[in-house]
Amino acid sequence: MPTRPSAVLVGRDPELGRLREALGGPGDGGAVLLGGDAGIGKSAVVARLVDETTTRRVLLGHCVGDVGTLPYLPFVEMLAALDGRERDLVDELVEAHPGLVPLVPRLSASARETARADLVEAVHAVLGVLGRDGGALVVVEDAHWADESTRELLTLLFTRGAPEGVSLVVTYRSDDVHRRHPLAPALAVWSRLPRLARLELGRLPDDAVRRIVRSAAALPDPLVDEVTARAEGNAFLAEELAVAAADGSAPELGRLLLGRVERLDDDAQAVVRVAAVVGRRVPHALLERVADVPPPTLRSALRQAVEHHVLEPWGELGYEFRHALLAEAVSEDLLPTERLQLHRACVEALREDERLGAAADLARHALAAGDRATALHASARAGDTARRMGGPAEALGHYETALGLTDDPEVVHDLTLRAAAAANGAGRAGRAVALLRARLADAEGAPRERAELLAALAYAARLTEERVDRLTVTAEALSLLDTDAPVALRVSVLTRRADALTDAGLVEEALAVADEAMGLAVEHGLHADRVDLSSNLAWLAQAAGDPDGSVRRLRGVVEGWRDTPDLAFLRALHILAVVHHRQSDLPAALAGFERVVDEARRAGLAASVYSVDALALAITVAFELGRWDHALELAERGRVGASPSARASIDAAVGYVHAARGEPDVEATLAAGRPFWPDDSRIPVQAGVAALDVLGRCGVLDRVLALRAELVTSLRAAWSVEHAPVEVRLAALVVGHLASAASTASAATRGRLLDEGERLAAEAALVWPEGSPGPELEGRMWLARLAAERLRLRRAAGEPVEAETLVTAWEDAVTLAEERGDPYESARARLRLGEVLLSTGDRRADGVLENVRVVAVSLGAAPLLTALDALATDRGPAQGLTAREHEVLALLALGRSNGEVGRELFITTKTASVHVSNILAKLGAASRGEAVAVARSTGLLDP
Repeated sequence: MPTRPSAVLVGRDPELGRLREALGGPGDGGAVLLGGDAGIGKSAVVARLVDETTTRRVLLGHCVGDVGTLPYLPFVEMLAALDGRERDLVDELVEAHPGLVPLVPRLSASARETARADLVEAVHAVLGVLGRDGGALVVVEDAHWADESTRELLTLLFTRGAPEGVSLVVTYRSDDVHRRHPLAPALAVWSRLPRLARLELGRLPDDAVRRIVRSAAALPDPLVDEVTARAEGNAFLAEELAVAAADGSAPELGRLLLGRVERLDDDAQAVVRVAAVVGRRVPHALLERVADVPPPTLRSALRQAVEHHVLEPWGELGYEFRHALLAEAVSEDLLPTERLQLHRACVEALREDERLGAAADLARHALAAGDRATALHASARAGDTARRMGGPAEALGHYETALGLTDDPEVVHDLTLRAAAAANGAGRAGRAVALLRARLADAEGAPRERAELLAALAYAARLTEERVDRLTVTAEALSLLDTDAPVALRVSVLTRRADALTDAGLVEEALAVADEAMGLAVEHGLHADRVDLSSNLAWLAQAAGDPDGSVRRLRGVVEGWRDTPDLAFLRALHILAVVHHRQSDLPAALAGFERVVDEARRAGLAASVYSVDALALAITVAFELGRWDHALELAERGRVGASPSARASIDAAVGYVHAARGEPDVEATLAAGRPFWPDDSRIPVQAGVAALDVLGRCGVLDRVLALRAELVTSLRAAWSVEHAPVEVRLAALVVGHLASAASTASAATRGRLLDEGERLAAEAALVWPEGSPGPELEGRMWLARLAAERLRLRRAAGEPVEAETLVTAWEDAVTLAEERGDPYESARARLRLGEVLLSTGDRRADGVLENVRVVAVSLGAAPLLTALDALATDRGPAQGLTAREHEVLALLALGRSNGEVGRELFITTKTASVHVSNILAKLGAASRGEAVAVARSTGLLDP
C-alpha cells in the first residue's frame, strides 16, 4: 500500500521503465541504486513507483542528515510504519526473528544488547518472509546521509541479492558524494556487484522542463523559455523558478526556496520554522508541543504548508519537508537567537516526554541549545542504544560526543571504557588505544580504575601493532589490585597479562598466569573469560611444542560455544586456524580462516582485526594450495564494504597470485599499502614478497636489494626482534635472483653478487641459530630453498660446485615443498632441479620439467611457463654452461692444462679440474679435444 501522496511525473518514462525492468515482477527479486543531483526527480520517480505498487507491501525509510542519528534509521522507520498497519504481523515476525526487536520502536526500549549478526540476519529473513507473503517494495531514500550501520546492512543486502518477491530501491544525491564522503567507499563496492542495477537520473529534456514550468505557473512563452534555460534540466528548480517568476522575481536559490514559505500566512510560516529546527522529518506530537499554538491554528498552518508543497505527510507520524534543500534554506534563514530558543523548546519537550523522540534527538537539540548537562546524558544514552542495536560505530560517535562535554573523572572513566569497547567492536582499535592513553595521562583516580584502564589498553593494543609495552602495562595493572578487587577485574587483568607474556615468548610464566585466571573464571562462572583463556592456553600449548593438544583444546572451545559470536570466539577460531597453518595442514587452515570470516560477518564484526587477518590468511592459504581462482574470489568478496586498511591487507595477500601469474603491477600495490605498514605487518610481508619476485624477474637487482633491506628493517622494528623468521624466505628469493643474474654477468659483477648472496645467507642463518627449537615445516622448506639457491649462486659465480651436490639440494627443496602441499613452490624448485639435471645430460630432466609445465598450465603461472620455454630454447650441447665455464672452455681451445687454466683465471688447479669435468658432461664429450670440437661446431667457439 502507498505510504506517500501521488506525484506528477514528467519526462521520466524511460528511466521509470528501466527501473521497473531491473526490479522485475511481483514474484521476482531485484535491487536498484538510483542516483542523481538534488532536485533532479529521484523522489518523484520513487513516488510513482510506490503509487503503482498496489499488490505488494511498501516499506519506505529515509536517511536523515541530522547529526547523531540512531543506527539503521531507515529500517526503524519501515518497521514502525509496518507495526502501525499490521501489528499482529510484526509480533509474528519478532517471535520468529528476535533480532528484529531493536528496530521496532514499540519493543526496542525493553530490548537487551543485540549482536549485529542477529539483527542483520533478522532483517534479511523478514524480507524473505514478506517476499513470499505477497511481495514487498523496499525503498531507502537519501543514502548519502546513511549512518555507517545502514551502509553496511545495505551492502549485505546488495551482496546477497534481494530475496525472491522483494524489490529494493536505494536513492542517493550524487552531487553530494565527493571523494572523502562516507558513502564513496560503499558506492565503489556497490558499483561492482552484478546483482545490483545502477540508474543515474540526468537532466530532463527541455520539453519536459517546459511542461513542469507551465503546470507550476501561467507564464508567457518567452518567460517559460527563460525559466527552462535557467533550471538546467532540474525538475525541482524548474518548479520553484516558475512560481517565483509568476510573482515577478528571479532570486538566487536560497531566496527562491524561501519564497515558497513566504507565501504562507504568519502562523504557517512560524510552524514551518519550528519544523525546520526539529529536522527534515517532523513527528506531529513533537511539533505540536514545540510550536505551542492552539490546535486549530496548527491544523490550518499545516494544511497551508502541505497545499503549498512545503511539507508533505510522513505516513501517520507527522510531516517531512518536500525537499531537503527547502528544510536547509528555512533553517539557515533563522536568526541565531530564534534557532537557539527553538532548540531549547525541543529539549524541554523531549525531556518531559521521552516518547517524543530518541536519546539521539535529545542530544542533538541539547548540543545546539548549549545545554551541556542534558547533551552529556543523552549522548551516553544514545551510545548505549546504538550498542544494543548492534551499531558500534554509531555508539562510538555518541560516546565521544559525551566525552567532550564533561570533566567529571568518574563519568569520563566510564565513558572512556565504553567508547574503547565500541571502537574495538567497530574495528578501530587504534582509536581505542588513543582514548585510553589520553585518559591514563589525565587520570588521577583510584588504583582499581587505573588497573581497569590499563587492562583495556593492553587488550586494544594487542588488536593493533601500536607500540605499547604490554608487559609493563599489565604488570602495573596487577600491582594496583588489592586483595578485595572484584574477581572479574582480576581475571581480566590476569588474562591480558597472559596475552602479553605469550606474545613475548615467556611460555612458562604465561601458563602459570593463564592457569590462575582460568581457575578464578571457572570458580565464578565467568564464561567469556574462560573462552579467552582457553584460547590463550591452547596457543601456549602450541608454542610449547604440543600442537595436537592445542587443537584439542581449541576444538572444545569452538564446539561448546552457544552464544552469538564475539571477539573472544573469533580469537579462538583464528588461533585454531593458525595452528593448522603452522602444522602445514593447509586444507584445515583454509576452512578455519574462512569460518572466522563468515562468523565475523554474521556477528557484524567484519571490521575486527581477527576477521581482517583471517581473510588475508585465507587468501594466502588458497594461494599455497594452488587454488588461485578461489583466492581471487575471496579477495573480491572481502573488498565489499572493507575499510582502506582492510583493502590494503586483501590486496597484499592476493598480490601473491598476481605476481605468480605475471599480472597487475605489484609495485603499485606495495606503494598503496605502505601507509598501513605500521598497523599491519602482514601487508609489507605479502606485498614485499610479491614485489621481490617481480622485480627479480625484471633483473632490477639494486631495487631488489633495497626493498629486501627496507622490509627487514621494518619488520624487525614492528616485531621488536633482532631477526624475523620471514628473513629466510626473503633471502631465498633474493639469492635466487642473484644467481640468475650471475649466470650471464661479468667476472667482476659475479664476485659482487656472490658476496651479497653470502651476506644474506649468513644473516638468515641467525634466525634459527644452533640450539634453538628450530623452524616448523614451512621454515624448513625455505631453509632448503635458500641452501639450494646459495649453491646455484656459487656455481653461477664460478665456484666449484659439483652437479651432484646441487641436484641433492634441489631434491630436498622439492621434497619439503611437496610435504607442505604447496604445488607452486614445488614447481619452482622442480624447475631448478630440472635445469641442473639438463645441464648434466641426466635423462630425468624431461620428466621433471614436464611435471613443472603441467602445474604451471593448471595454475596459469605465466612467468613459470616463460622460464620453461627459455630452457627449451637453450637446450642442446651448449645448454647450461656458466660464464666461468665459457672462460675455461676458451682456454681449453688454446691447449691450456688445468694448472695453466687455474693460474690464468686465479683459481686453484682443483677448481679448474671441476670446471673441465662439468664442461665435458654438459657437451657430452669424452675428452678435452672432443669438447673443443663440439663447441666449435655448435658456435660456442669461433672455428
